Amino acid sequence: MERQRSYRLIGGISILMLLLLPHSFFAKEAPLKNFEHPRLIEVRELQNLTSHPSIRIIDMRTSLSDYLKGHIPNAVYLHFENLLIPDRGIPDQAPDRICLERLLGDNLSLSNAMWVVLYSEKSNPNATLLAWTLDYLGHKKVGILNGGWEKWTSEKLPSTQIFPSLSPNKFFGKVIRDTMVEKKWVRDRLGTKGVVIVDARSPKHYSGEEGEEIRKGHIPGARNVFWEMTLEGEEVRIWKKKEDLEKLFAESGVTKDKEVVVYCRTGREASHLYFTLKYVLGFPHVRLYRGAWVEWSADTNMPVKIGLDP
Repeated sequence: MERQRSYRLIGGISILMLLLLPHSFFAKEAPLKNFEHPRLIEVRELQNLTSHPSIRIIDMRTSLSDYLKGHIPNAVYLHFENLLIPDRGIPDQAPDRICLERLLGDNLSLSNAMWVVLYSEKSNPNATLLAWTLDYLGHKKVGILNGGWEKWTSEKLPSTQIFPSLSPNKFFGKVIRDTMVEKKWVRDRLGTKGVVIVDARSPKHYSGEEGEEIRKGHIPGARNVFWEMTLEGEEVRIWKKKEDLEKLFAESGVTKDKEVVVYCRTGREASHLYFTLKYVLGFPHVRLYRGAWVEWSADTNMPVKIGLDP
């Protein structure tokens, strides 16, 4: 009898201790499930987690004014142009690892243990550019809010004008080389069997009908899959179903058995295809040509093709 009373006493004390433990103890549990790799997140997954200490929400809409008028609670604002810097005179290139670590840790209060949820307007490539950047640095706990800001408001979920109170954090990146290719890599593989280059720009930019660069057109052999074709809807734009996306890419010869290189003008639009191919469809070999058309078109040693044919 005494032994049973002792067991009950110990059990009661254990429960009491759990109830009195600080919230940070429970924060160590994963707030979001199935995060072996970056993925799309639906608004209902996030709605009760906006104040979770292990989640950093980043608003990447193009207009700061939109953020000031209202945003998802505890979302910090980052303009996508903070991820585009000049390199040896060429504009809109990628910052180095140290610059990115300072931006992510000091300015966005992100640590390696945290989950990151990104959103923009109409599911545009602002959010996927940071998602690619985090992938480049080896951070896998990344989610893109499917439908973005419009989906959040269409579900009548709460918004705020209050800025989150954040303190600098420490973020350490480990560069994953397979996420990116350079100009020489692309040039050396033009026409190589098993490698397919995909241009994410609009058909008019791909064909050379439009464009502000020194030379217009596209990389010879590149297939044109305009990034907006991966989405459906008008006011609320969400990713198409997997079978529709697979058909879209297959029609351009982009299949899982090939090594896929995506590019656009600055890397922003191509990041949308990168995320779609690698993390929505599960393509095993996808890389981003980060120098993009801005770099390629400026080098007169690089071949250029005009027209709608690859």
